[in-house]
This record gives sequence, C-alpha cells and structure tokens, in this order.
Amino acid sequence: MDDATKQSGKVAFHWQPNGRILLFVVIFLPLTIFLGFWQLGRADEKQALLEESTLRQQSAPVALETVDLAAANQYRPVVAVGRFDNDHSVLLDNRVRRGQAGYEVITPFQLSPSGAWVMVNRGWIEANASRNKLPDIDVVDGLITLNGYLYSSPGKPFTLGEEQWRSSWPQVLQNLDMPLLGEKLGIAVAPVSLRLQENSPAAYEVGWEVVNVQPQKHVGYAVQWFAMAVALAILALFANSNLSALMARRRR
Repeated sequence: MDDATKQSGKVAFHWQPNGRILLFVVIFLPLTIFLGFWQLGRADEKQALLEESTLRQQSAPVALETVDLAAANQYRPVVAVGRFDNDHSVLLDNRVRRGQAGYEVITPFQLSPSGAWVMVNRGWIEANASRNKLPDIDVVDGLITLNGYLYSSPGKPFTLGEEQWRSSWPQVLQNLDMPLLGEKLGIAVAPVSLRLQENSPAAYEVGWEVVNVQPQKHVGYAVQWFAMAVALAILALFANSNLSALMARRRR
C-alpha cells in the first residue's frame, strides 16, 4: 500500500493470484466456450436438415425407377410400383413411440417392370407384452403403388454388439445394413430405403422425426455453456483479486 493510499484510507484494487482456482479456470473456461460454440454449430446443422427435409418433401413425387439412387436424394418424394416379398420382412428393434416399445416394419419390394429391389419402411407397430412373440405383419399381395420418400441413415448407425440373425423370418435387427441384407436375401438391394407416407397402401404408423434434438434445444445448451463461462470468469476475478474485500468495504 503506497503513502497516498494510506493517507486517504482507501484500499486500491490489486491482483492476488490463487494458483488452484486460476489453474481450474484456465482449463475449463476455454472448454465451456468451445462447447457453447459447438452447440451453436449443431443448431445450425439441425436447422439445415429441417429446411432440406421440408424443401425436398414439398417437391412433386417422381417415379422411383427414374431416380439415381446413388446420388443425394434424401427425402425425395417418390412413387413406386411393384410387389412385396412378404416372406422376408425385418423388424427394426427398440423403436419407441409415446413411451411404448415397438418395431419398424421393413419389407423388400420389387419394382415393376425393372425388377430392382428396395427396402420399404412401412412404419411403426407396437410390440407384444412378451418379446418372445413377434407381432403379426400384414401380408400385401399383388401389384401395388406406394407413396413415400427416400431415406438413408447419416453415418454408420450405432449397434449394441453384432446383429443376431434368426433361422427363420422375420428377422429382428437393430439397424439396416443394406449390403449385408442383400447378401442374406441373395438380391441386390438399393442403398436407400423407401419410407411410406400416411396415405400409402401397406403403411403402419408413419411420421419420423428428421432430427432427434431440435435446434432450439441446442441453442439452450449453448446458452448454458456460455453462462458457465461467465460464471468461471467471475470466479477467477474474485478469487484472484481483492475485489470481494473492496465491495465489502463499500457496503459498510
């Protein structure tokens, strides 16, 4: 404390480093800021997906056989004419709606007249009380016209261990592996699936979320991370200076 401060009786602001807290803040402050901006980036990605889905599904449907399935055609509305292979359906396990466990029903569909194969996601059905009893799958015979849109999973889906293939159909799988499924069926399967729309024949309960977490929620997470960053900055300021003592003196 200098002579001028002593004569005035005032205490000047000064730094008094607290090593442990300073180290804690130096490590976690950049992390919270990074996570905040990362969540904002995720919000932008999810918003872009929602806008792409809306834009594409508003376009006029085209015949599936005219679409290049190797190109980027996610959410493209299509019309498909052909026949189901009712003997080789797949039940995608652990699909929950409204808190109820169930399956998504996937059935091979042979396009007419080309003979090409595409896997059709017919929608969600409720699981039985006993997992040992699989739900009955409606048989759809004859030449029919399906309405839906193209879908492929972004990236490799997470799987708990290896898929367990049954000796009989339907198979109960966690995710669709198109090349492996085609190998099991002995056919060439399209790399994308056809998700049915509500007005389509053979549809169960349809309607899928485009994103599992809405952009607004990511923004909320970002705000929380930035708030933590501000709190850490305030902690660093008070723990490494005499600011707390100065404020206490002013309140007297």
